[in-house]
Amino acid sequence: MDNDEEPELDLPLGAASRRTQFAEERTLLAWWRTGIAAGAVALAVGGLLPRLGDLPRPRFLALAAGYGVLSLFFVIGGTIRAHLSRRALAHQGFSAVSEWVIVGVTVYISALVVLTVIALL
Repeated sequence: MDNDEEPELDLPLGAASRRTQFAEERTLLAWWRTGIAAGAVALAVGGLLPRLGDLPRPRFLALAAGYGVLSLFFVIGGTIRAHLSRRALAHQGFSAVSEWVIVGVTVYISALVVLTVIALL
């Protein structure tokens, strides 16, 4: 066997390869890391920025809540996505992310970024 090939042990015929399963697992971890990063941004925006710049706290608390919601979306949404992907892989299928989710998250993140820049001005 070539060193680049991985043995397919204990997998039923037609099952997703171990490489595919590990890729799905890494994707879940990436969702979680992104959620943790958004949570850190929420803490920085809500707690650190108002103190450093002597800025009005209420607007930054609102922004922090927005980043907190985004953090929860990545942690919970990523877990749901991983479940759907695992189920699809078990049935030799694929579970695509809805276009509405992609558009919605893009608009939400864009709005948070714009509002953050405006709040800093």
